[in-house]
Amino acid sequence: MSVATMSSKPRKVLYCESNVDGTIGGSHYCLLWLVQNLDRSAFTPLVVFYEEHALVPRFQEVAETMVLPQPDPVTWGAGKSGPLGLLRRGVNFLKFLQRVAGYVSFLKQHDIALVHQNNSIKRHNDWMLASIVAGVPCIAHERGINTHFSWGERQLGRRMKMIIPMSKSIMDFMVKGGVSPDNIRVLYDGLDPARVRPERTPETLRQEFGVRPDQPVIGIVGNVREWKGQETVVRALIEVLKVHRDVVCFFVGATTPWDKAYRESLDRIIAAAGIGAHVRFTGYQADPASFVNMMSIVMHASIAPEPFGMVVLEAMAQHKPIIGSRAGGVVEMVVEGKTGYTFPPGDHAELARRLIELLSDPDRASRMGEAGYQRLLESFTIDQYMNGIHSVYRSILEQRPLSSSIGIPAGVPPAERALPGRTPGPVR
Repeated sequence: MSVATMSSKPRKVLYCESNVDGTIGGSHYCLLWLVQNLDRSAFTPLVVFYEEHALVPRFQEVAETMVLPQPDPVTWGAGKSGPLGLLRRGVNFLKFLQRVAGYVSFLKQHDIALVHQNNSIKRHNDWMLASIVAGVPCIAHERGINTHFSWGERQLGRRMKMIIPMSKSIMDFMVKGGVSPDNIRVLYDGLDPARVRPERTPETLRQEFGVRPDQPVIGIVGNVREWKGQETVVRALIEVLKVHRDVVCFFVGATTPWDKAYRESLDRIIAAAGIGAHVRFTGYQADPASFVNMMSIVMHASIAPEPFGMVVLEAMAQHKPIIGSRAGGVVEMVVEGKTGYTFPPGDHAELARRLIELLSDPDRASRMGEAGYQRLLESFTIDQYMNGIHSVYRSILEQRPLSSSIGIPAGVPPAERALPGRTPGPVR
């Protein structure tokens, strides 16, 4: 019996988030916004995590949410090629199959109609195989840039009903990595600017962090780790302070124990340059929008290709100009010279030049921020995104072809790629 002839009872969608490093990143927020805006007349969400984190209560407000035990592979014999290494791999494979069997039962017990993996086909392989065994359709978001996919990952990827990279850059890396383009369709994540509401005023934050009312504030939002490029920002700030001596730069984001050495290296650079009075590390903040609201310029400085960069959309929602690293999905959002600037990854001198330019011309910075807000409304709204998601779900559950107007199919020449919800044409 086809879904179209079944009861109108909402179908249950299982969402799996695999992050286990203790931080809250863009994938968590993207999933939260998706679940918040899901059409409840047609779909019921069930969200599973592998660890407790600060956003779990917010998920529990809008969806049934579970924290399942984290997979615990055997690590003894790691790196060994002899009998011990072979035994370790065999034990882990048996544990993997046991987990798959448990997930098959889970899917049946909870009457799951569709599995939506939130991270990558490089993860969730247990859920992917379980969905195939249970006969439950499965789709996978691809939220990271990966250059290598194993034979098993590529084969499981072929069995997905759809793989959804969140940018064309991710899709291009996937295809170069040997993943079949047949079931890939790019769908840009979206944002509802009305939900980007600062909880604290700039005046409150300035007082809390010791920043005078007359001091310009710039900043970067993201977990403090090497590939996010905070060192590039620090080195650019050294140059900026030679011209704009009162600037204060905020670094909003958590530092995990694994990134402690990197943070310490940043502290040494800051101390050696004598700019400590102009730097604020805030740690994890539950309301990053408040800090973005205080900034006159928002930076995005990843030294490796960025999958998408939700902070860019969040800054656009608050009418802020962006200066972003020219790698990955950021260039698909920022219109060069209109909504902001891009710079070569790691090029602190070019970042400093653009910062000095906009700090010296606040009116131009303001115009760029307004243009960025309009860009968000035209191409990156949550409504456009959810229309695409709902169309994907319905096409799969009703076993009908996906409309050609949804997303960007893999293999389409760049000049012919369309933004979600728009007719084919050049991407600006």
